[in-house]
Amino acid sequence: LPAGQAALLETVDLHSFRVKAGEESSCLNLYQTRLPTILGMGRRTIDRGGFRFVGAAEDNPWKLLEEMPKSDTVPGAGALPVFPVVGDMNTLQYSLHKGVGDRIAYPTEEAPTLWLEIVGMLDASVFQGVLVMSEEVGFRYFLVGDTRFGDAGESPGDLDELNRVRSGQLELLEAKLGEYGFDAEPVVDRLGRFLSVQNTYLTTFQVLGGLGLLLGTIGLGTVMQRNVLERRSELALLRAVGFRRSGLRWLVLSENAFLLGWGLFSGTLSALLAMSPHLATAGADVSELTSGLGQLLCGVVVVGMLAAGLAVAEAVRTPLVASLRSE
Repeated sequence: LPAGQAALLETVDLHSFRVKAGEESSCLNLYQTRLPTILGMGRRTIDRGGFRFVGAAEDNPWKLLEEMPKSDTVPGAGALPVFPVVGDMNTLQYSLHKGVGDRIAYPTEEAPTLWLEIVGMLDASVFQGVLVMSEEVGFRYFLVGDTRFGDAGESPGDLDELNRVRSGQLELLEAKLGEYGFDAEPVVDRLGRFLSVQNTYLTTFQVLGGLGLLLGTIGLGTVMQRNVLERRSELALLRAVGFRRSGLRWLVLSENAFLLGWGLFSGTLSALLAMSPHLATAGADVSELTSGLGQLLCGVVVVGMLAAGLAVAEAVRTPLVASLRSE
């Protein structure tokens, strides 16, 4: 190899995995699957650690894969071994409908030969669509890192330089190992393909939520106007006994502001309770959520107060004599 390419390869931190082919179980598959592809992780990669886990108490949750296999008796099948595995949260919850502590029968539930017990759950990782166990098949899956840009859990430093070096490494590996079927893909691109599916769902829900917010705003203005119209005689009586127009304005405005504030409080509290499982995960961006939520609430307050202003204007225009006669 030329000197430049040899120096580039010297910094590559390569982690290989054994592969037991299975079904595509990521969000890129529209169909429900039973058993995803299984990766066998080596001891060196387990010791390295890295990646975010959901609710893990251990310093290196990957060590759970090295626990000795257990056995469990299944009626009709006898004693079956139980192997620990780790999976991505999206794959486990939405594709396999499993959680930590649950088991997956292999190869089928009708004729199992062993159990896969989930001992850890990754948060938004590159391992979406697969299960990871300790290696026990040739190496067909690789993670390529760089020894110059920090270890597991450390900041990579200069991201632009990292991306430039990483592109050169992947191009070199593909060029030299292409005849063996080696196909490299940047982690950012792989995660982007997974997240694009989630973002499509989120965009759809945002559009539906925007329509609901629009209908709610129109309904709020309608309720406020109807409330004033139904209380015309009451408001006229207040003016007749000495209330000024400014007093009526503040009375109607404060009532509507209380209604708006209580609705915002109860709605925000319900939304936060519904989102609490996501907020508890390590990958939740609370700062971005707070910023977006604050902007949305401010917009609702502005629109609500404009609707309240229209109700106030209707209140002070109420004809005094005609309203008192109807009273």
